[in-house]
Amino acid sequence: MQGKIMFVLGAATGYVVGTRTGRQGYERLKRQASALWTAPSVQKTVTQAEEFARDKIPVVGATVSAAAKKAGEAVTDAAEKNGSPASTDPIEQPAEPEEPTSGSDQDNSNNG
Repeated sequence: MQGKIMFVLGAATGYVVGTRTGRQGYERLKRQASALWTAPSVQKTVTQAEEFARDKIPVVGATVSAAAKKAGEAVTDAAEKNGSPASTDPIEQPAEPEEPTSGSDQDNSNNG
């Protein structure tokens, strides 16, 4: 019982001390982060990163598009080699579900 009381007192003390210094600490951290973000060296790096991304996005997009096309062709070729018809229609209707032909696939709740 004494351990529980000590735990509650410790938690309450930590809460009170934390709330008193917590807001001040948060505000100090916020000011420091803002000062860091607005620093000229950081903004220069941010600008360089934005320009790099702007220059490379078209190249990356073309590379991804070519890789996707190549993968699609590989899948089509593999399907044709295995005797499976490869559909070129992008919107294919799903096959009708098959009806179970034996009683083994059905629920056996009547058996017991």
